[in-house]
Amino acid sequence: MNQVKTNYEKWYEECDGYYWGLEPAELCYEIEKIIPADKDIKVLDIGCGEGKDAVYFAKKGYKVSAFDITESGIRKTKALAQKEGVEIDAFVADINDMNINDEFDIIYSTGTIQYLEEDKKDIFFEKVKKMTRAGGINWFNVFVDKPFLPLPPDWDETEAMWNTGDLFSHYKDWMFLRSDEIIFDCNSSGVPHKHCMDVVIAKKVQ
Repeated sequence: MNQVKTNYEKWYEECDGYYWGLEPAELCYEIEKIIPADKDIKVLDIGCGEGKDAVYFAKKGYKVSAFDITESGIRKTKALAQKEGVEIDAFVADINDMNINDEFDIIYSTGTIQYLEEDKKDIFFEKVKKMTRAGGINWFNVFVDKPFLPLPPDWDETEAMWNTGDLFSHYKDWMFLRSDEIIFDCNSSGVPHKHCMDVVIAKKVQ
């Protein structure tokens, strides 16, 4: 079992409630405006953690699939879905070797693709772009290296900073709905720090 899986298994298992809380990420509202909910709209949440965003989309009426590397995260995802009275296809998988034979209108991931191994990046984006239906979108973010920002105190050795613009380069043949870089404050470890992040929303036109 790799170190990142061990860490998150432990955090999710030991947390009495939900480690990341139950409020959906801001990206959910952004995506919802671009492609409104419908029972035929299929969503894939990559690295769903304990499932708060996946459950939000399911409650809104999307058809949702979600995976995470942790068994405890998927157990909590399924429990939350059951509590909220929605169905989610939730399963354990690793972003580095995912094998999904399906197509989706929305594929997204937050706080996960920094765990992509260097030699798997191109393969990963080829897969998700192929899995996206025409007119569908991909929403991704990634932490970016800046010499004036120290590594966050809770940074894991299995994570990898990206360079500015690397994420955007994977979508040069798609329509950009958003492509920006932000620096924001964070207190995830109990120690105030800053992150730099690139965010992309890209649409598959054909």
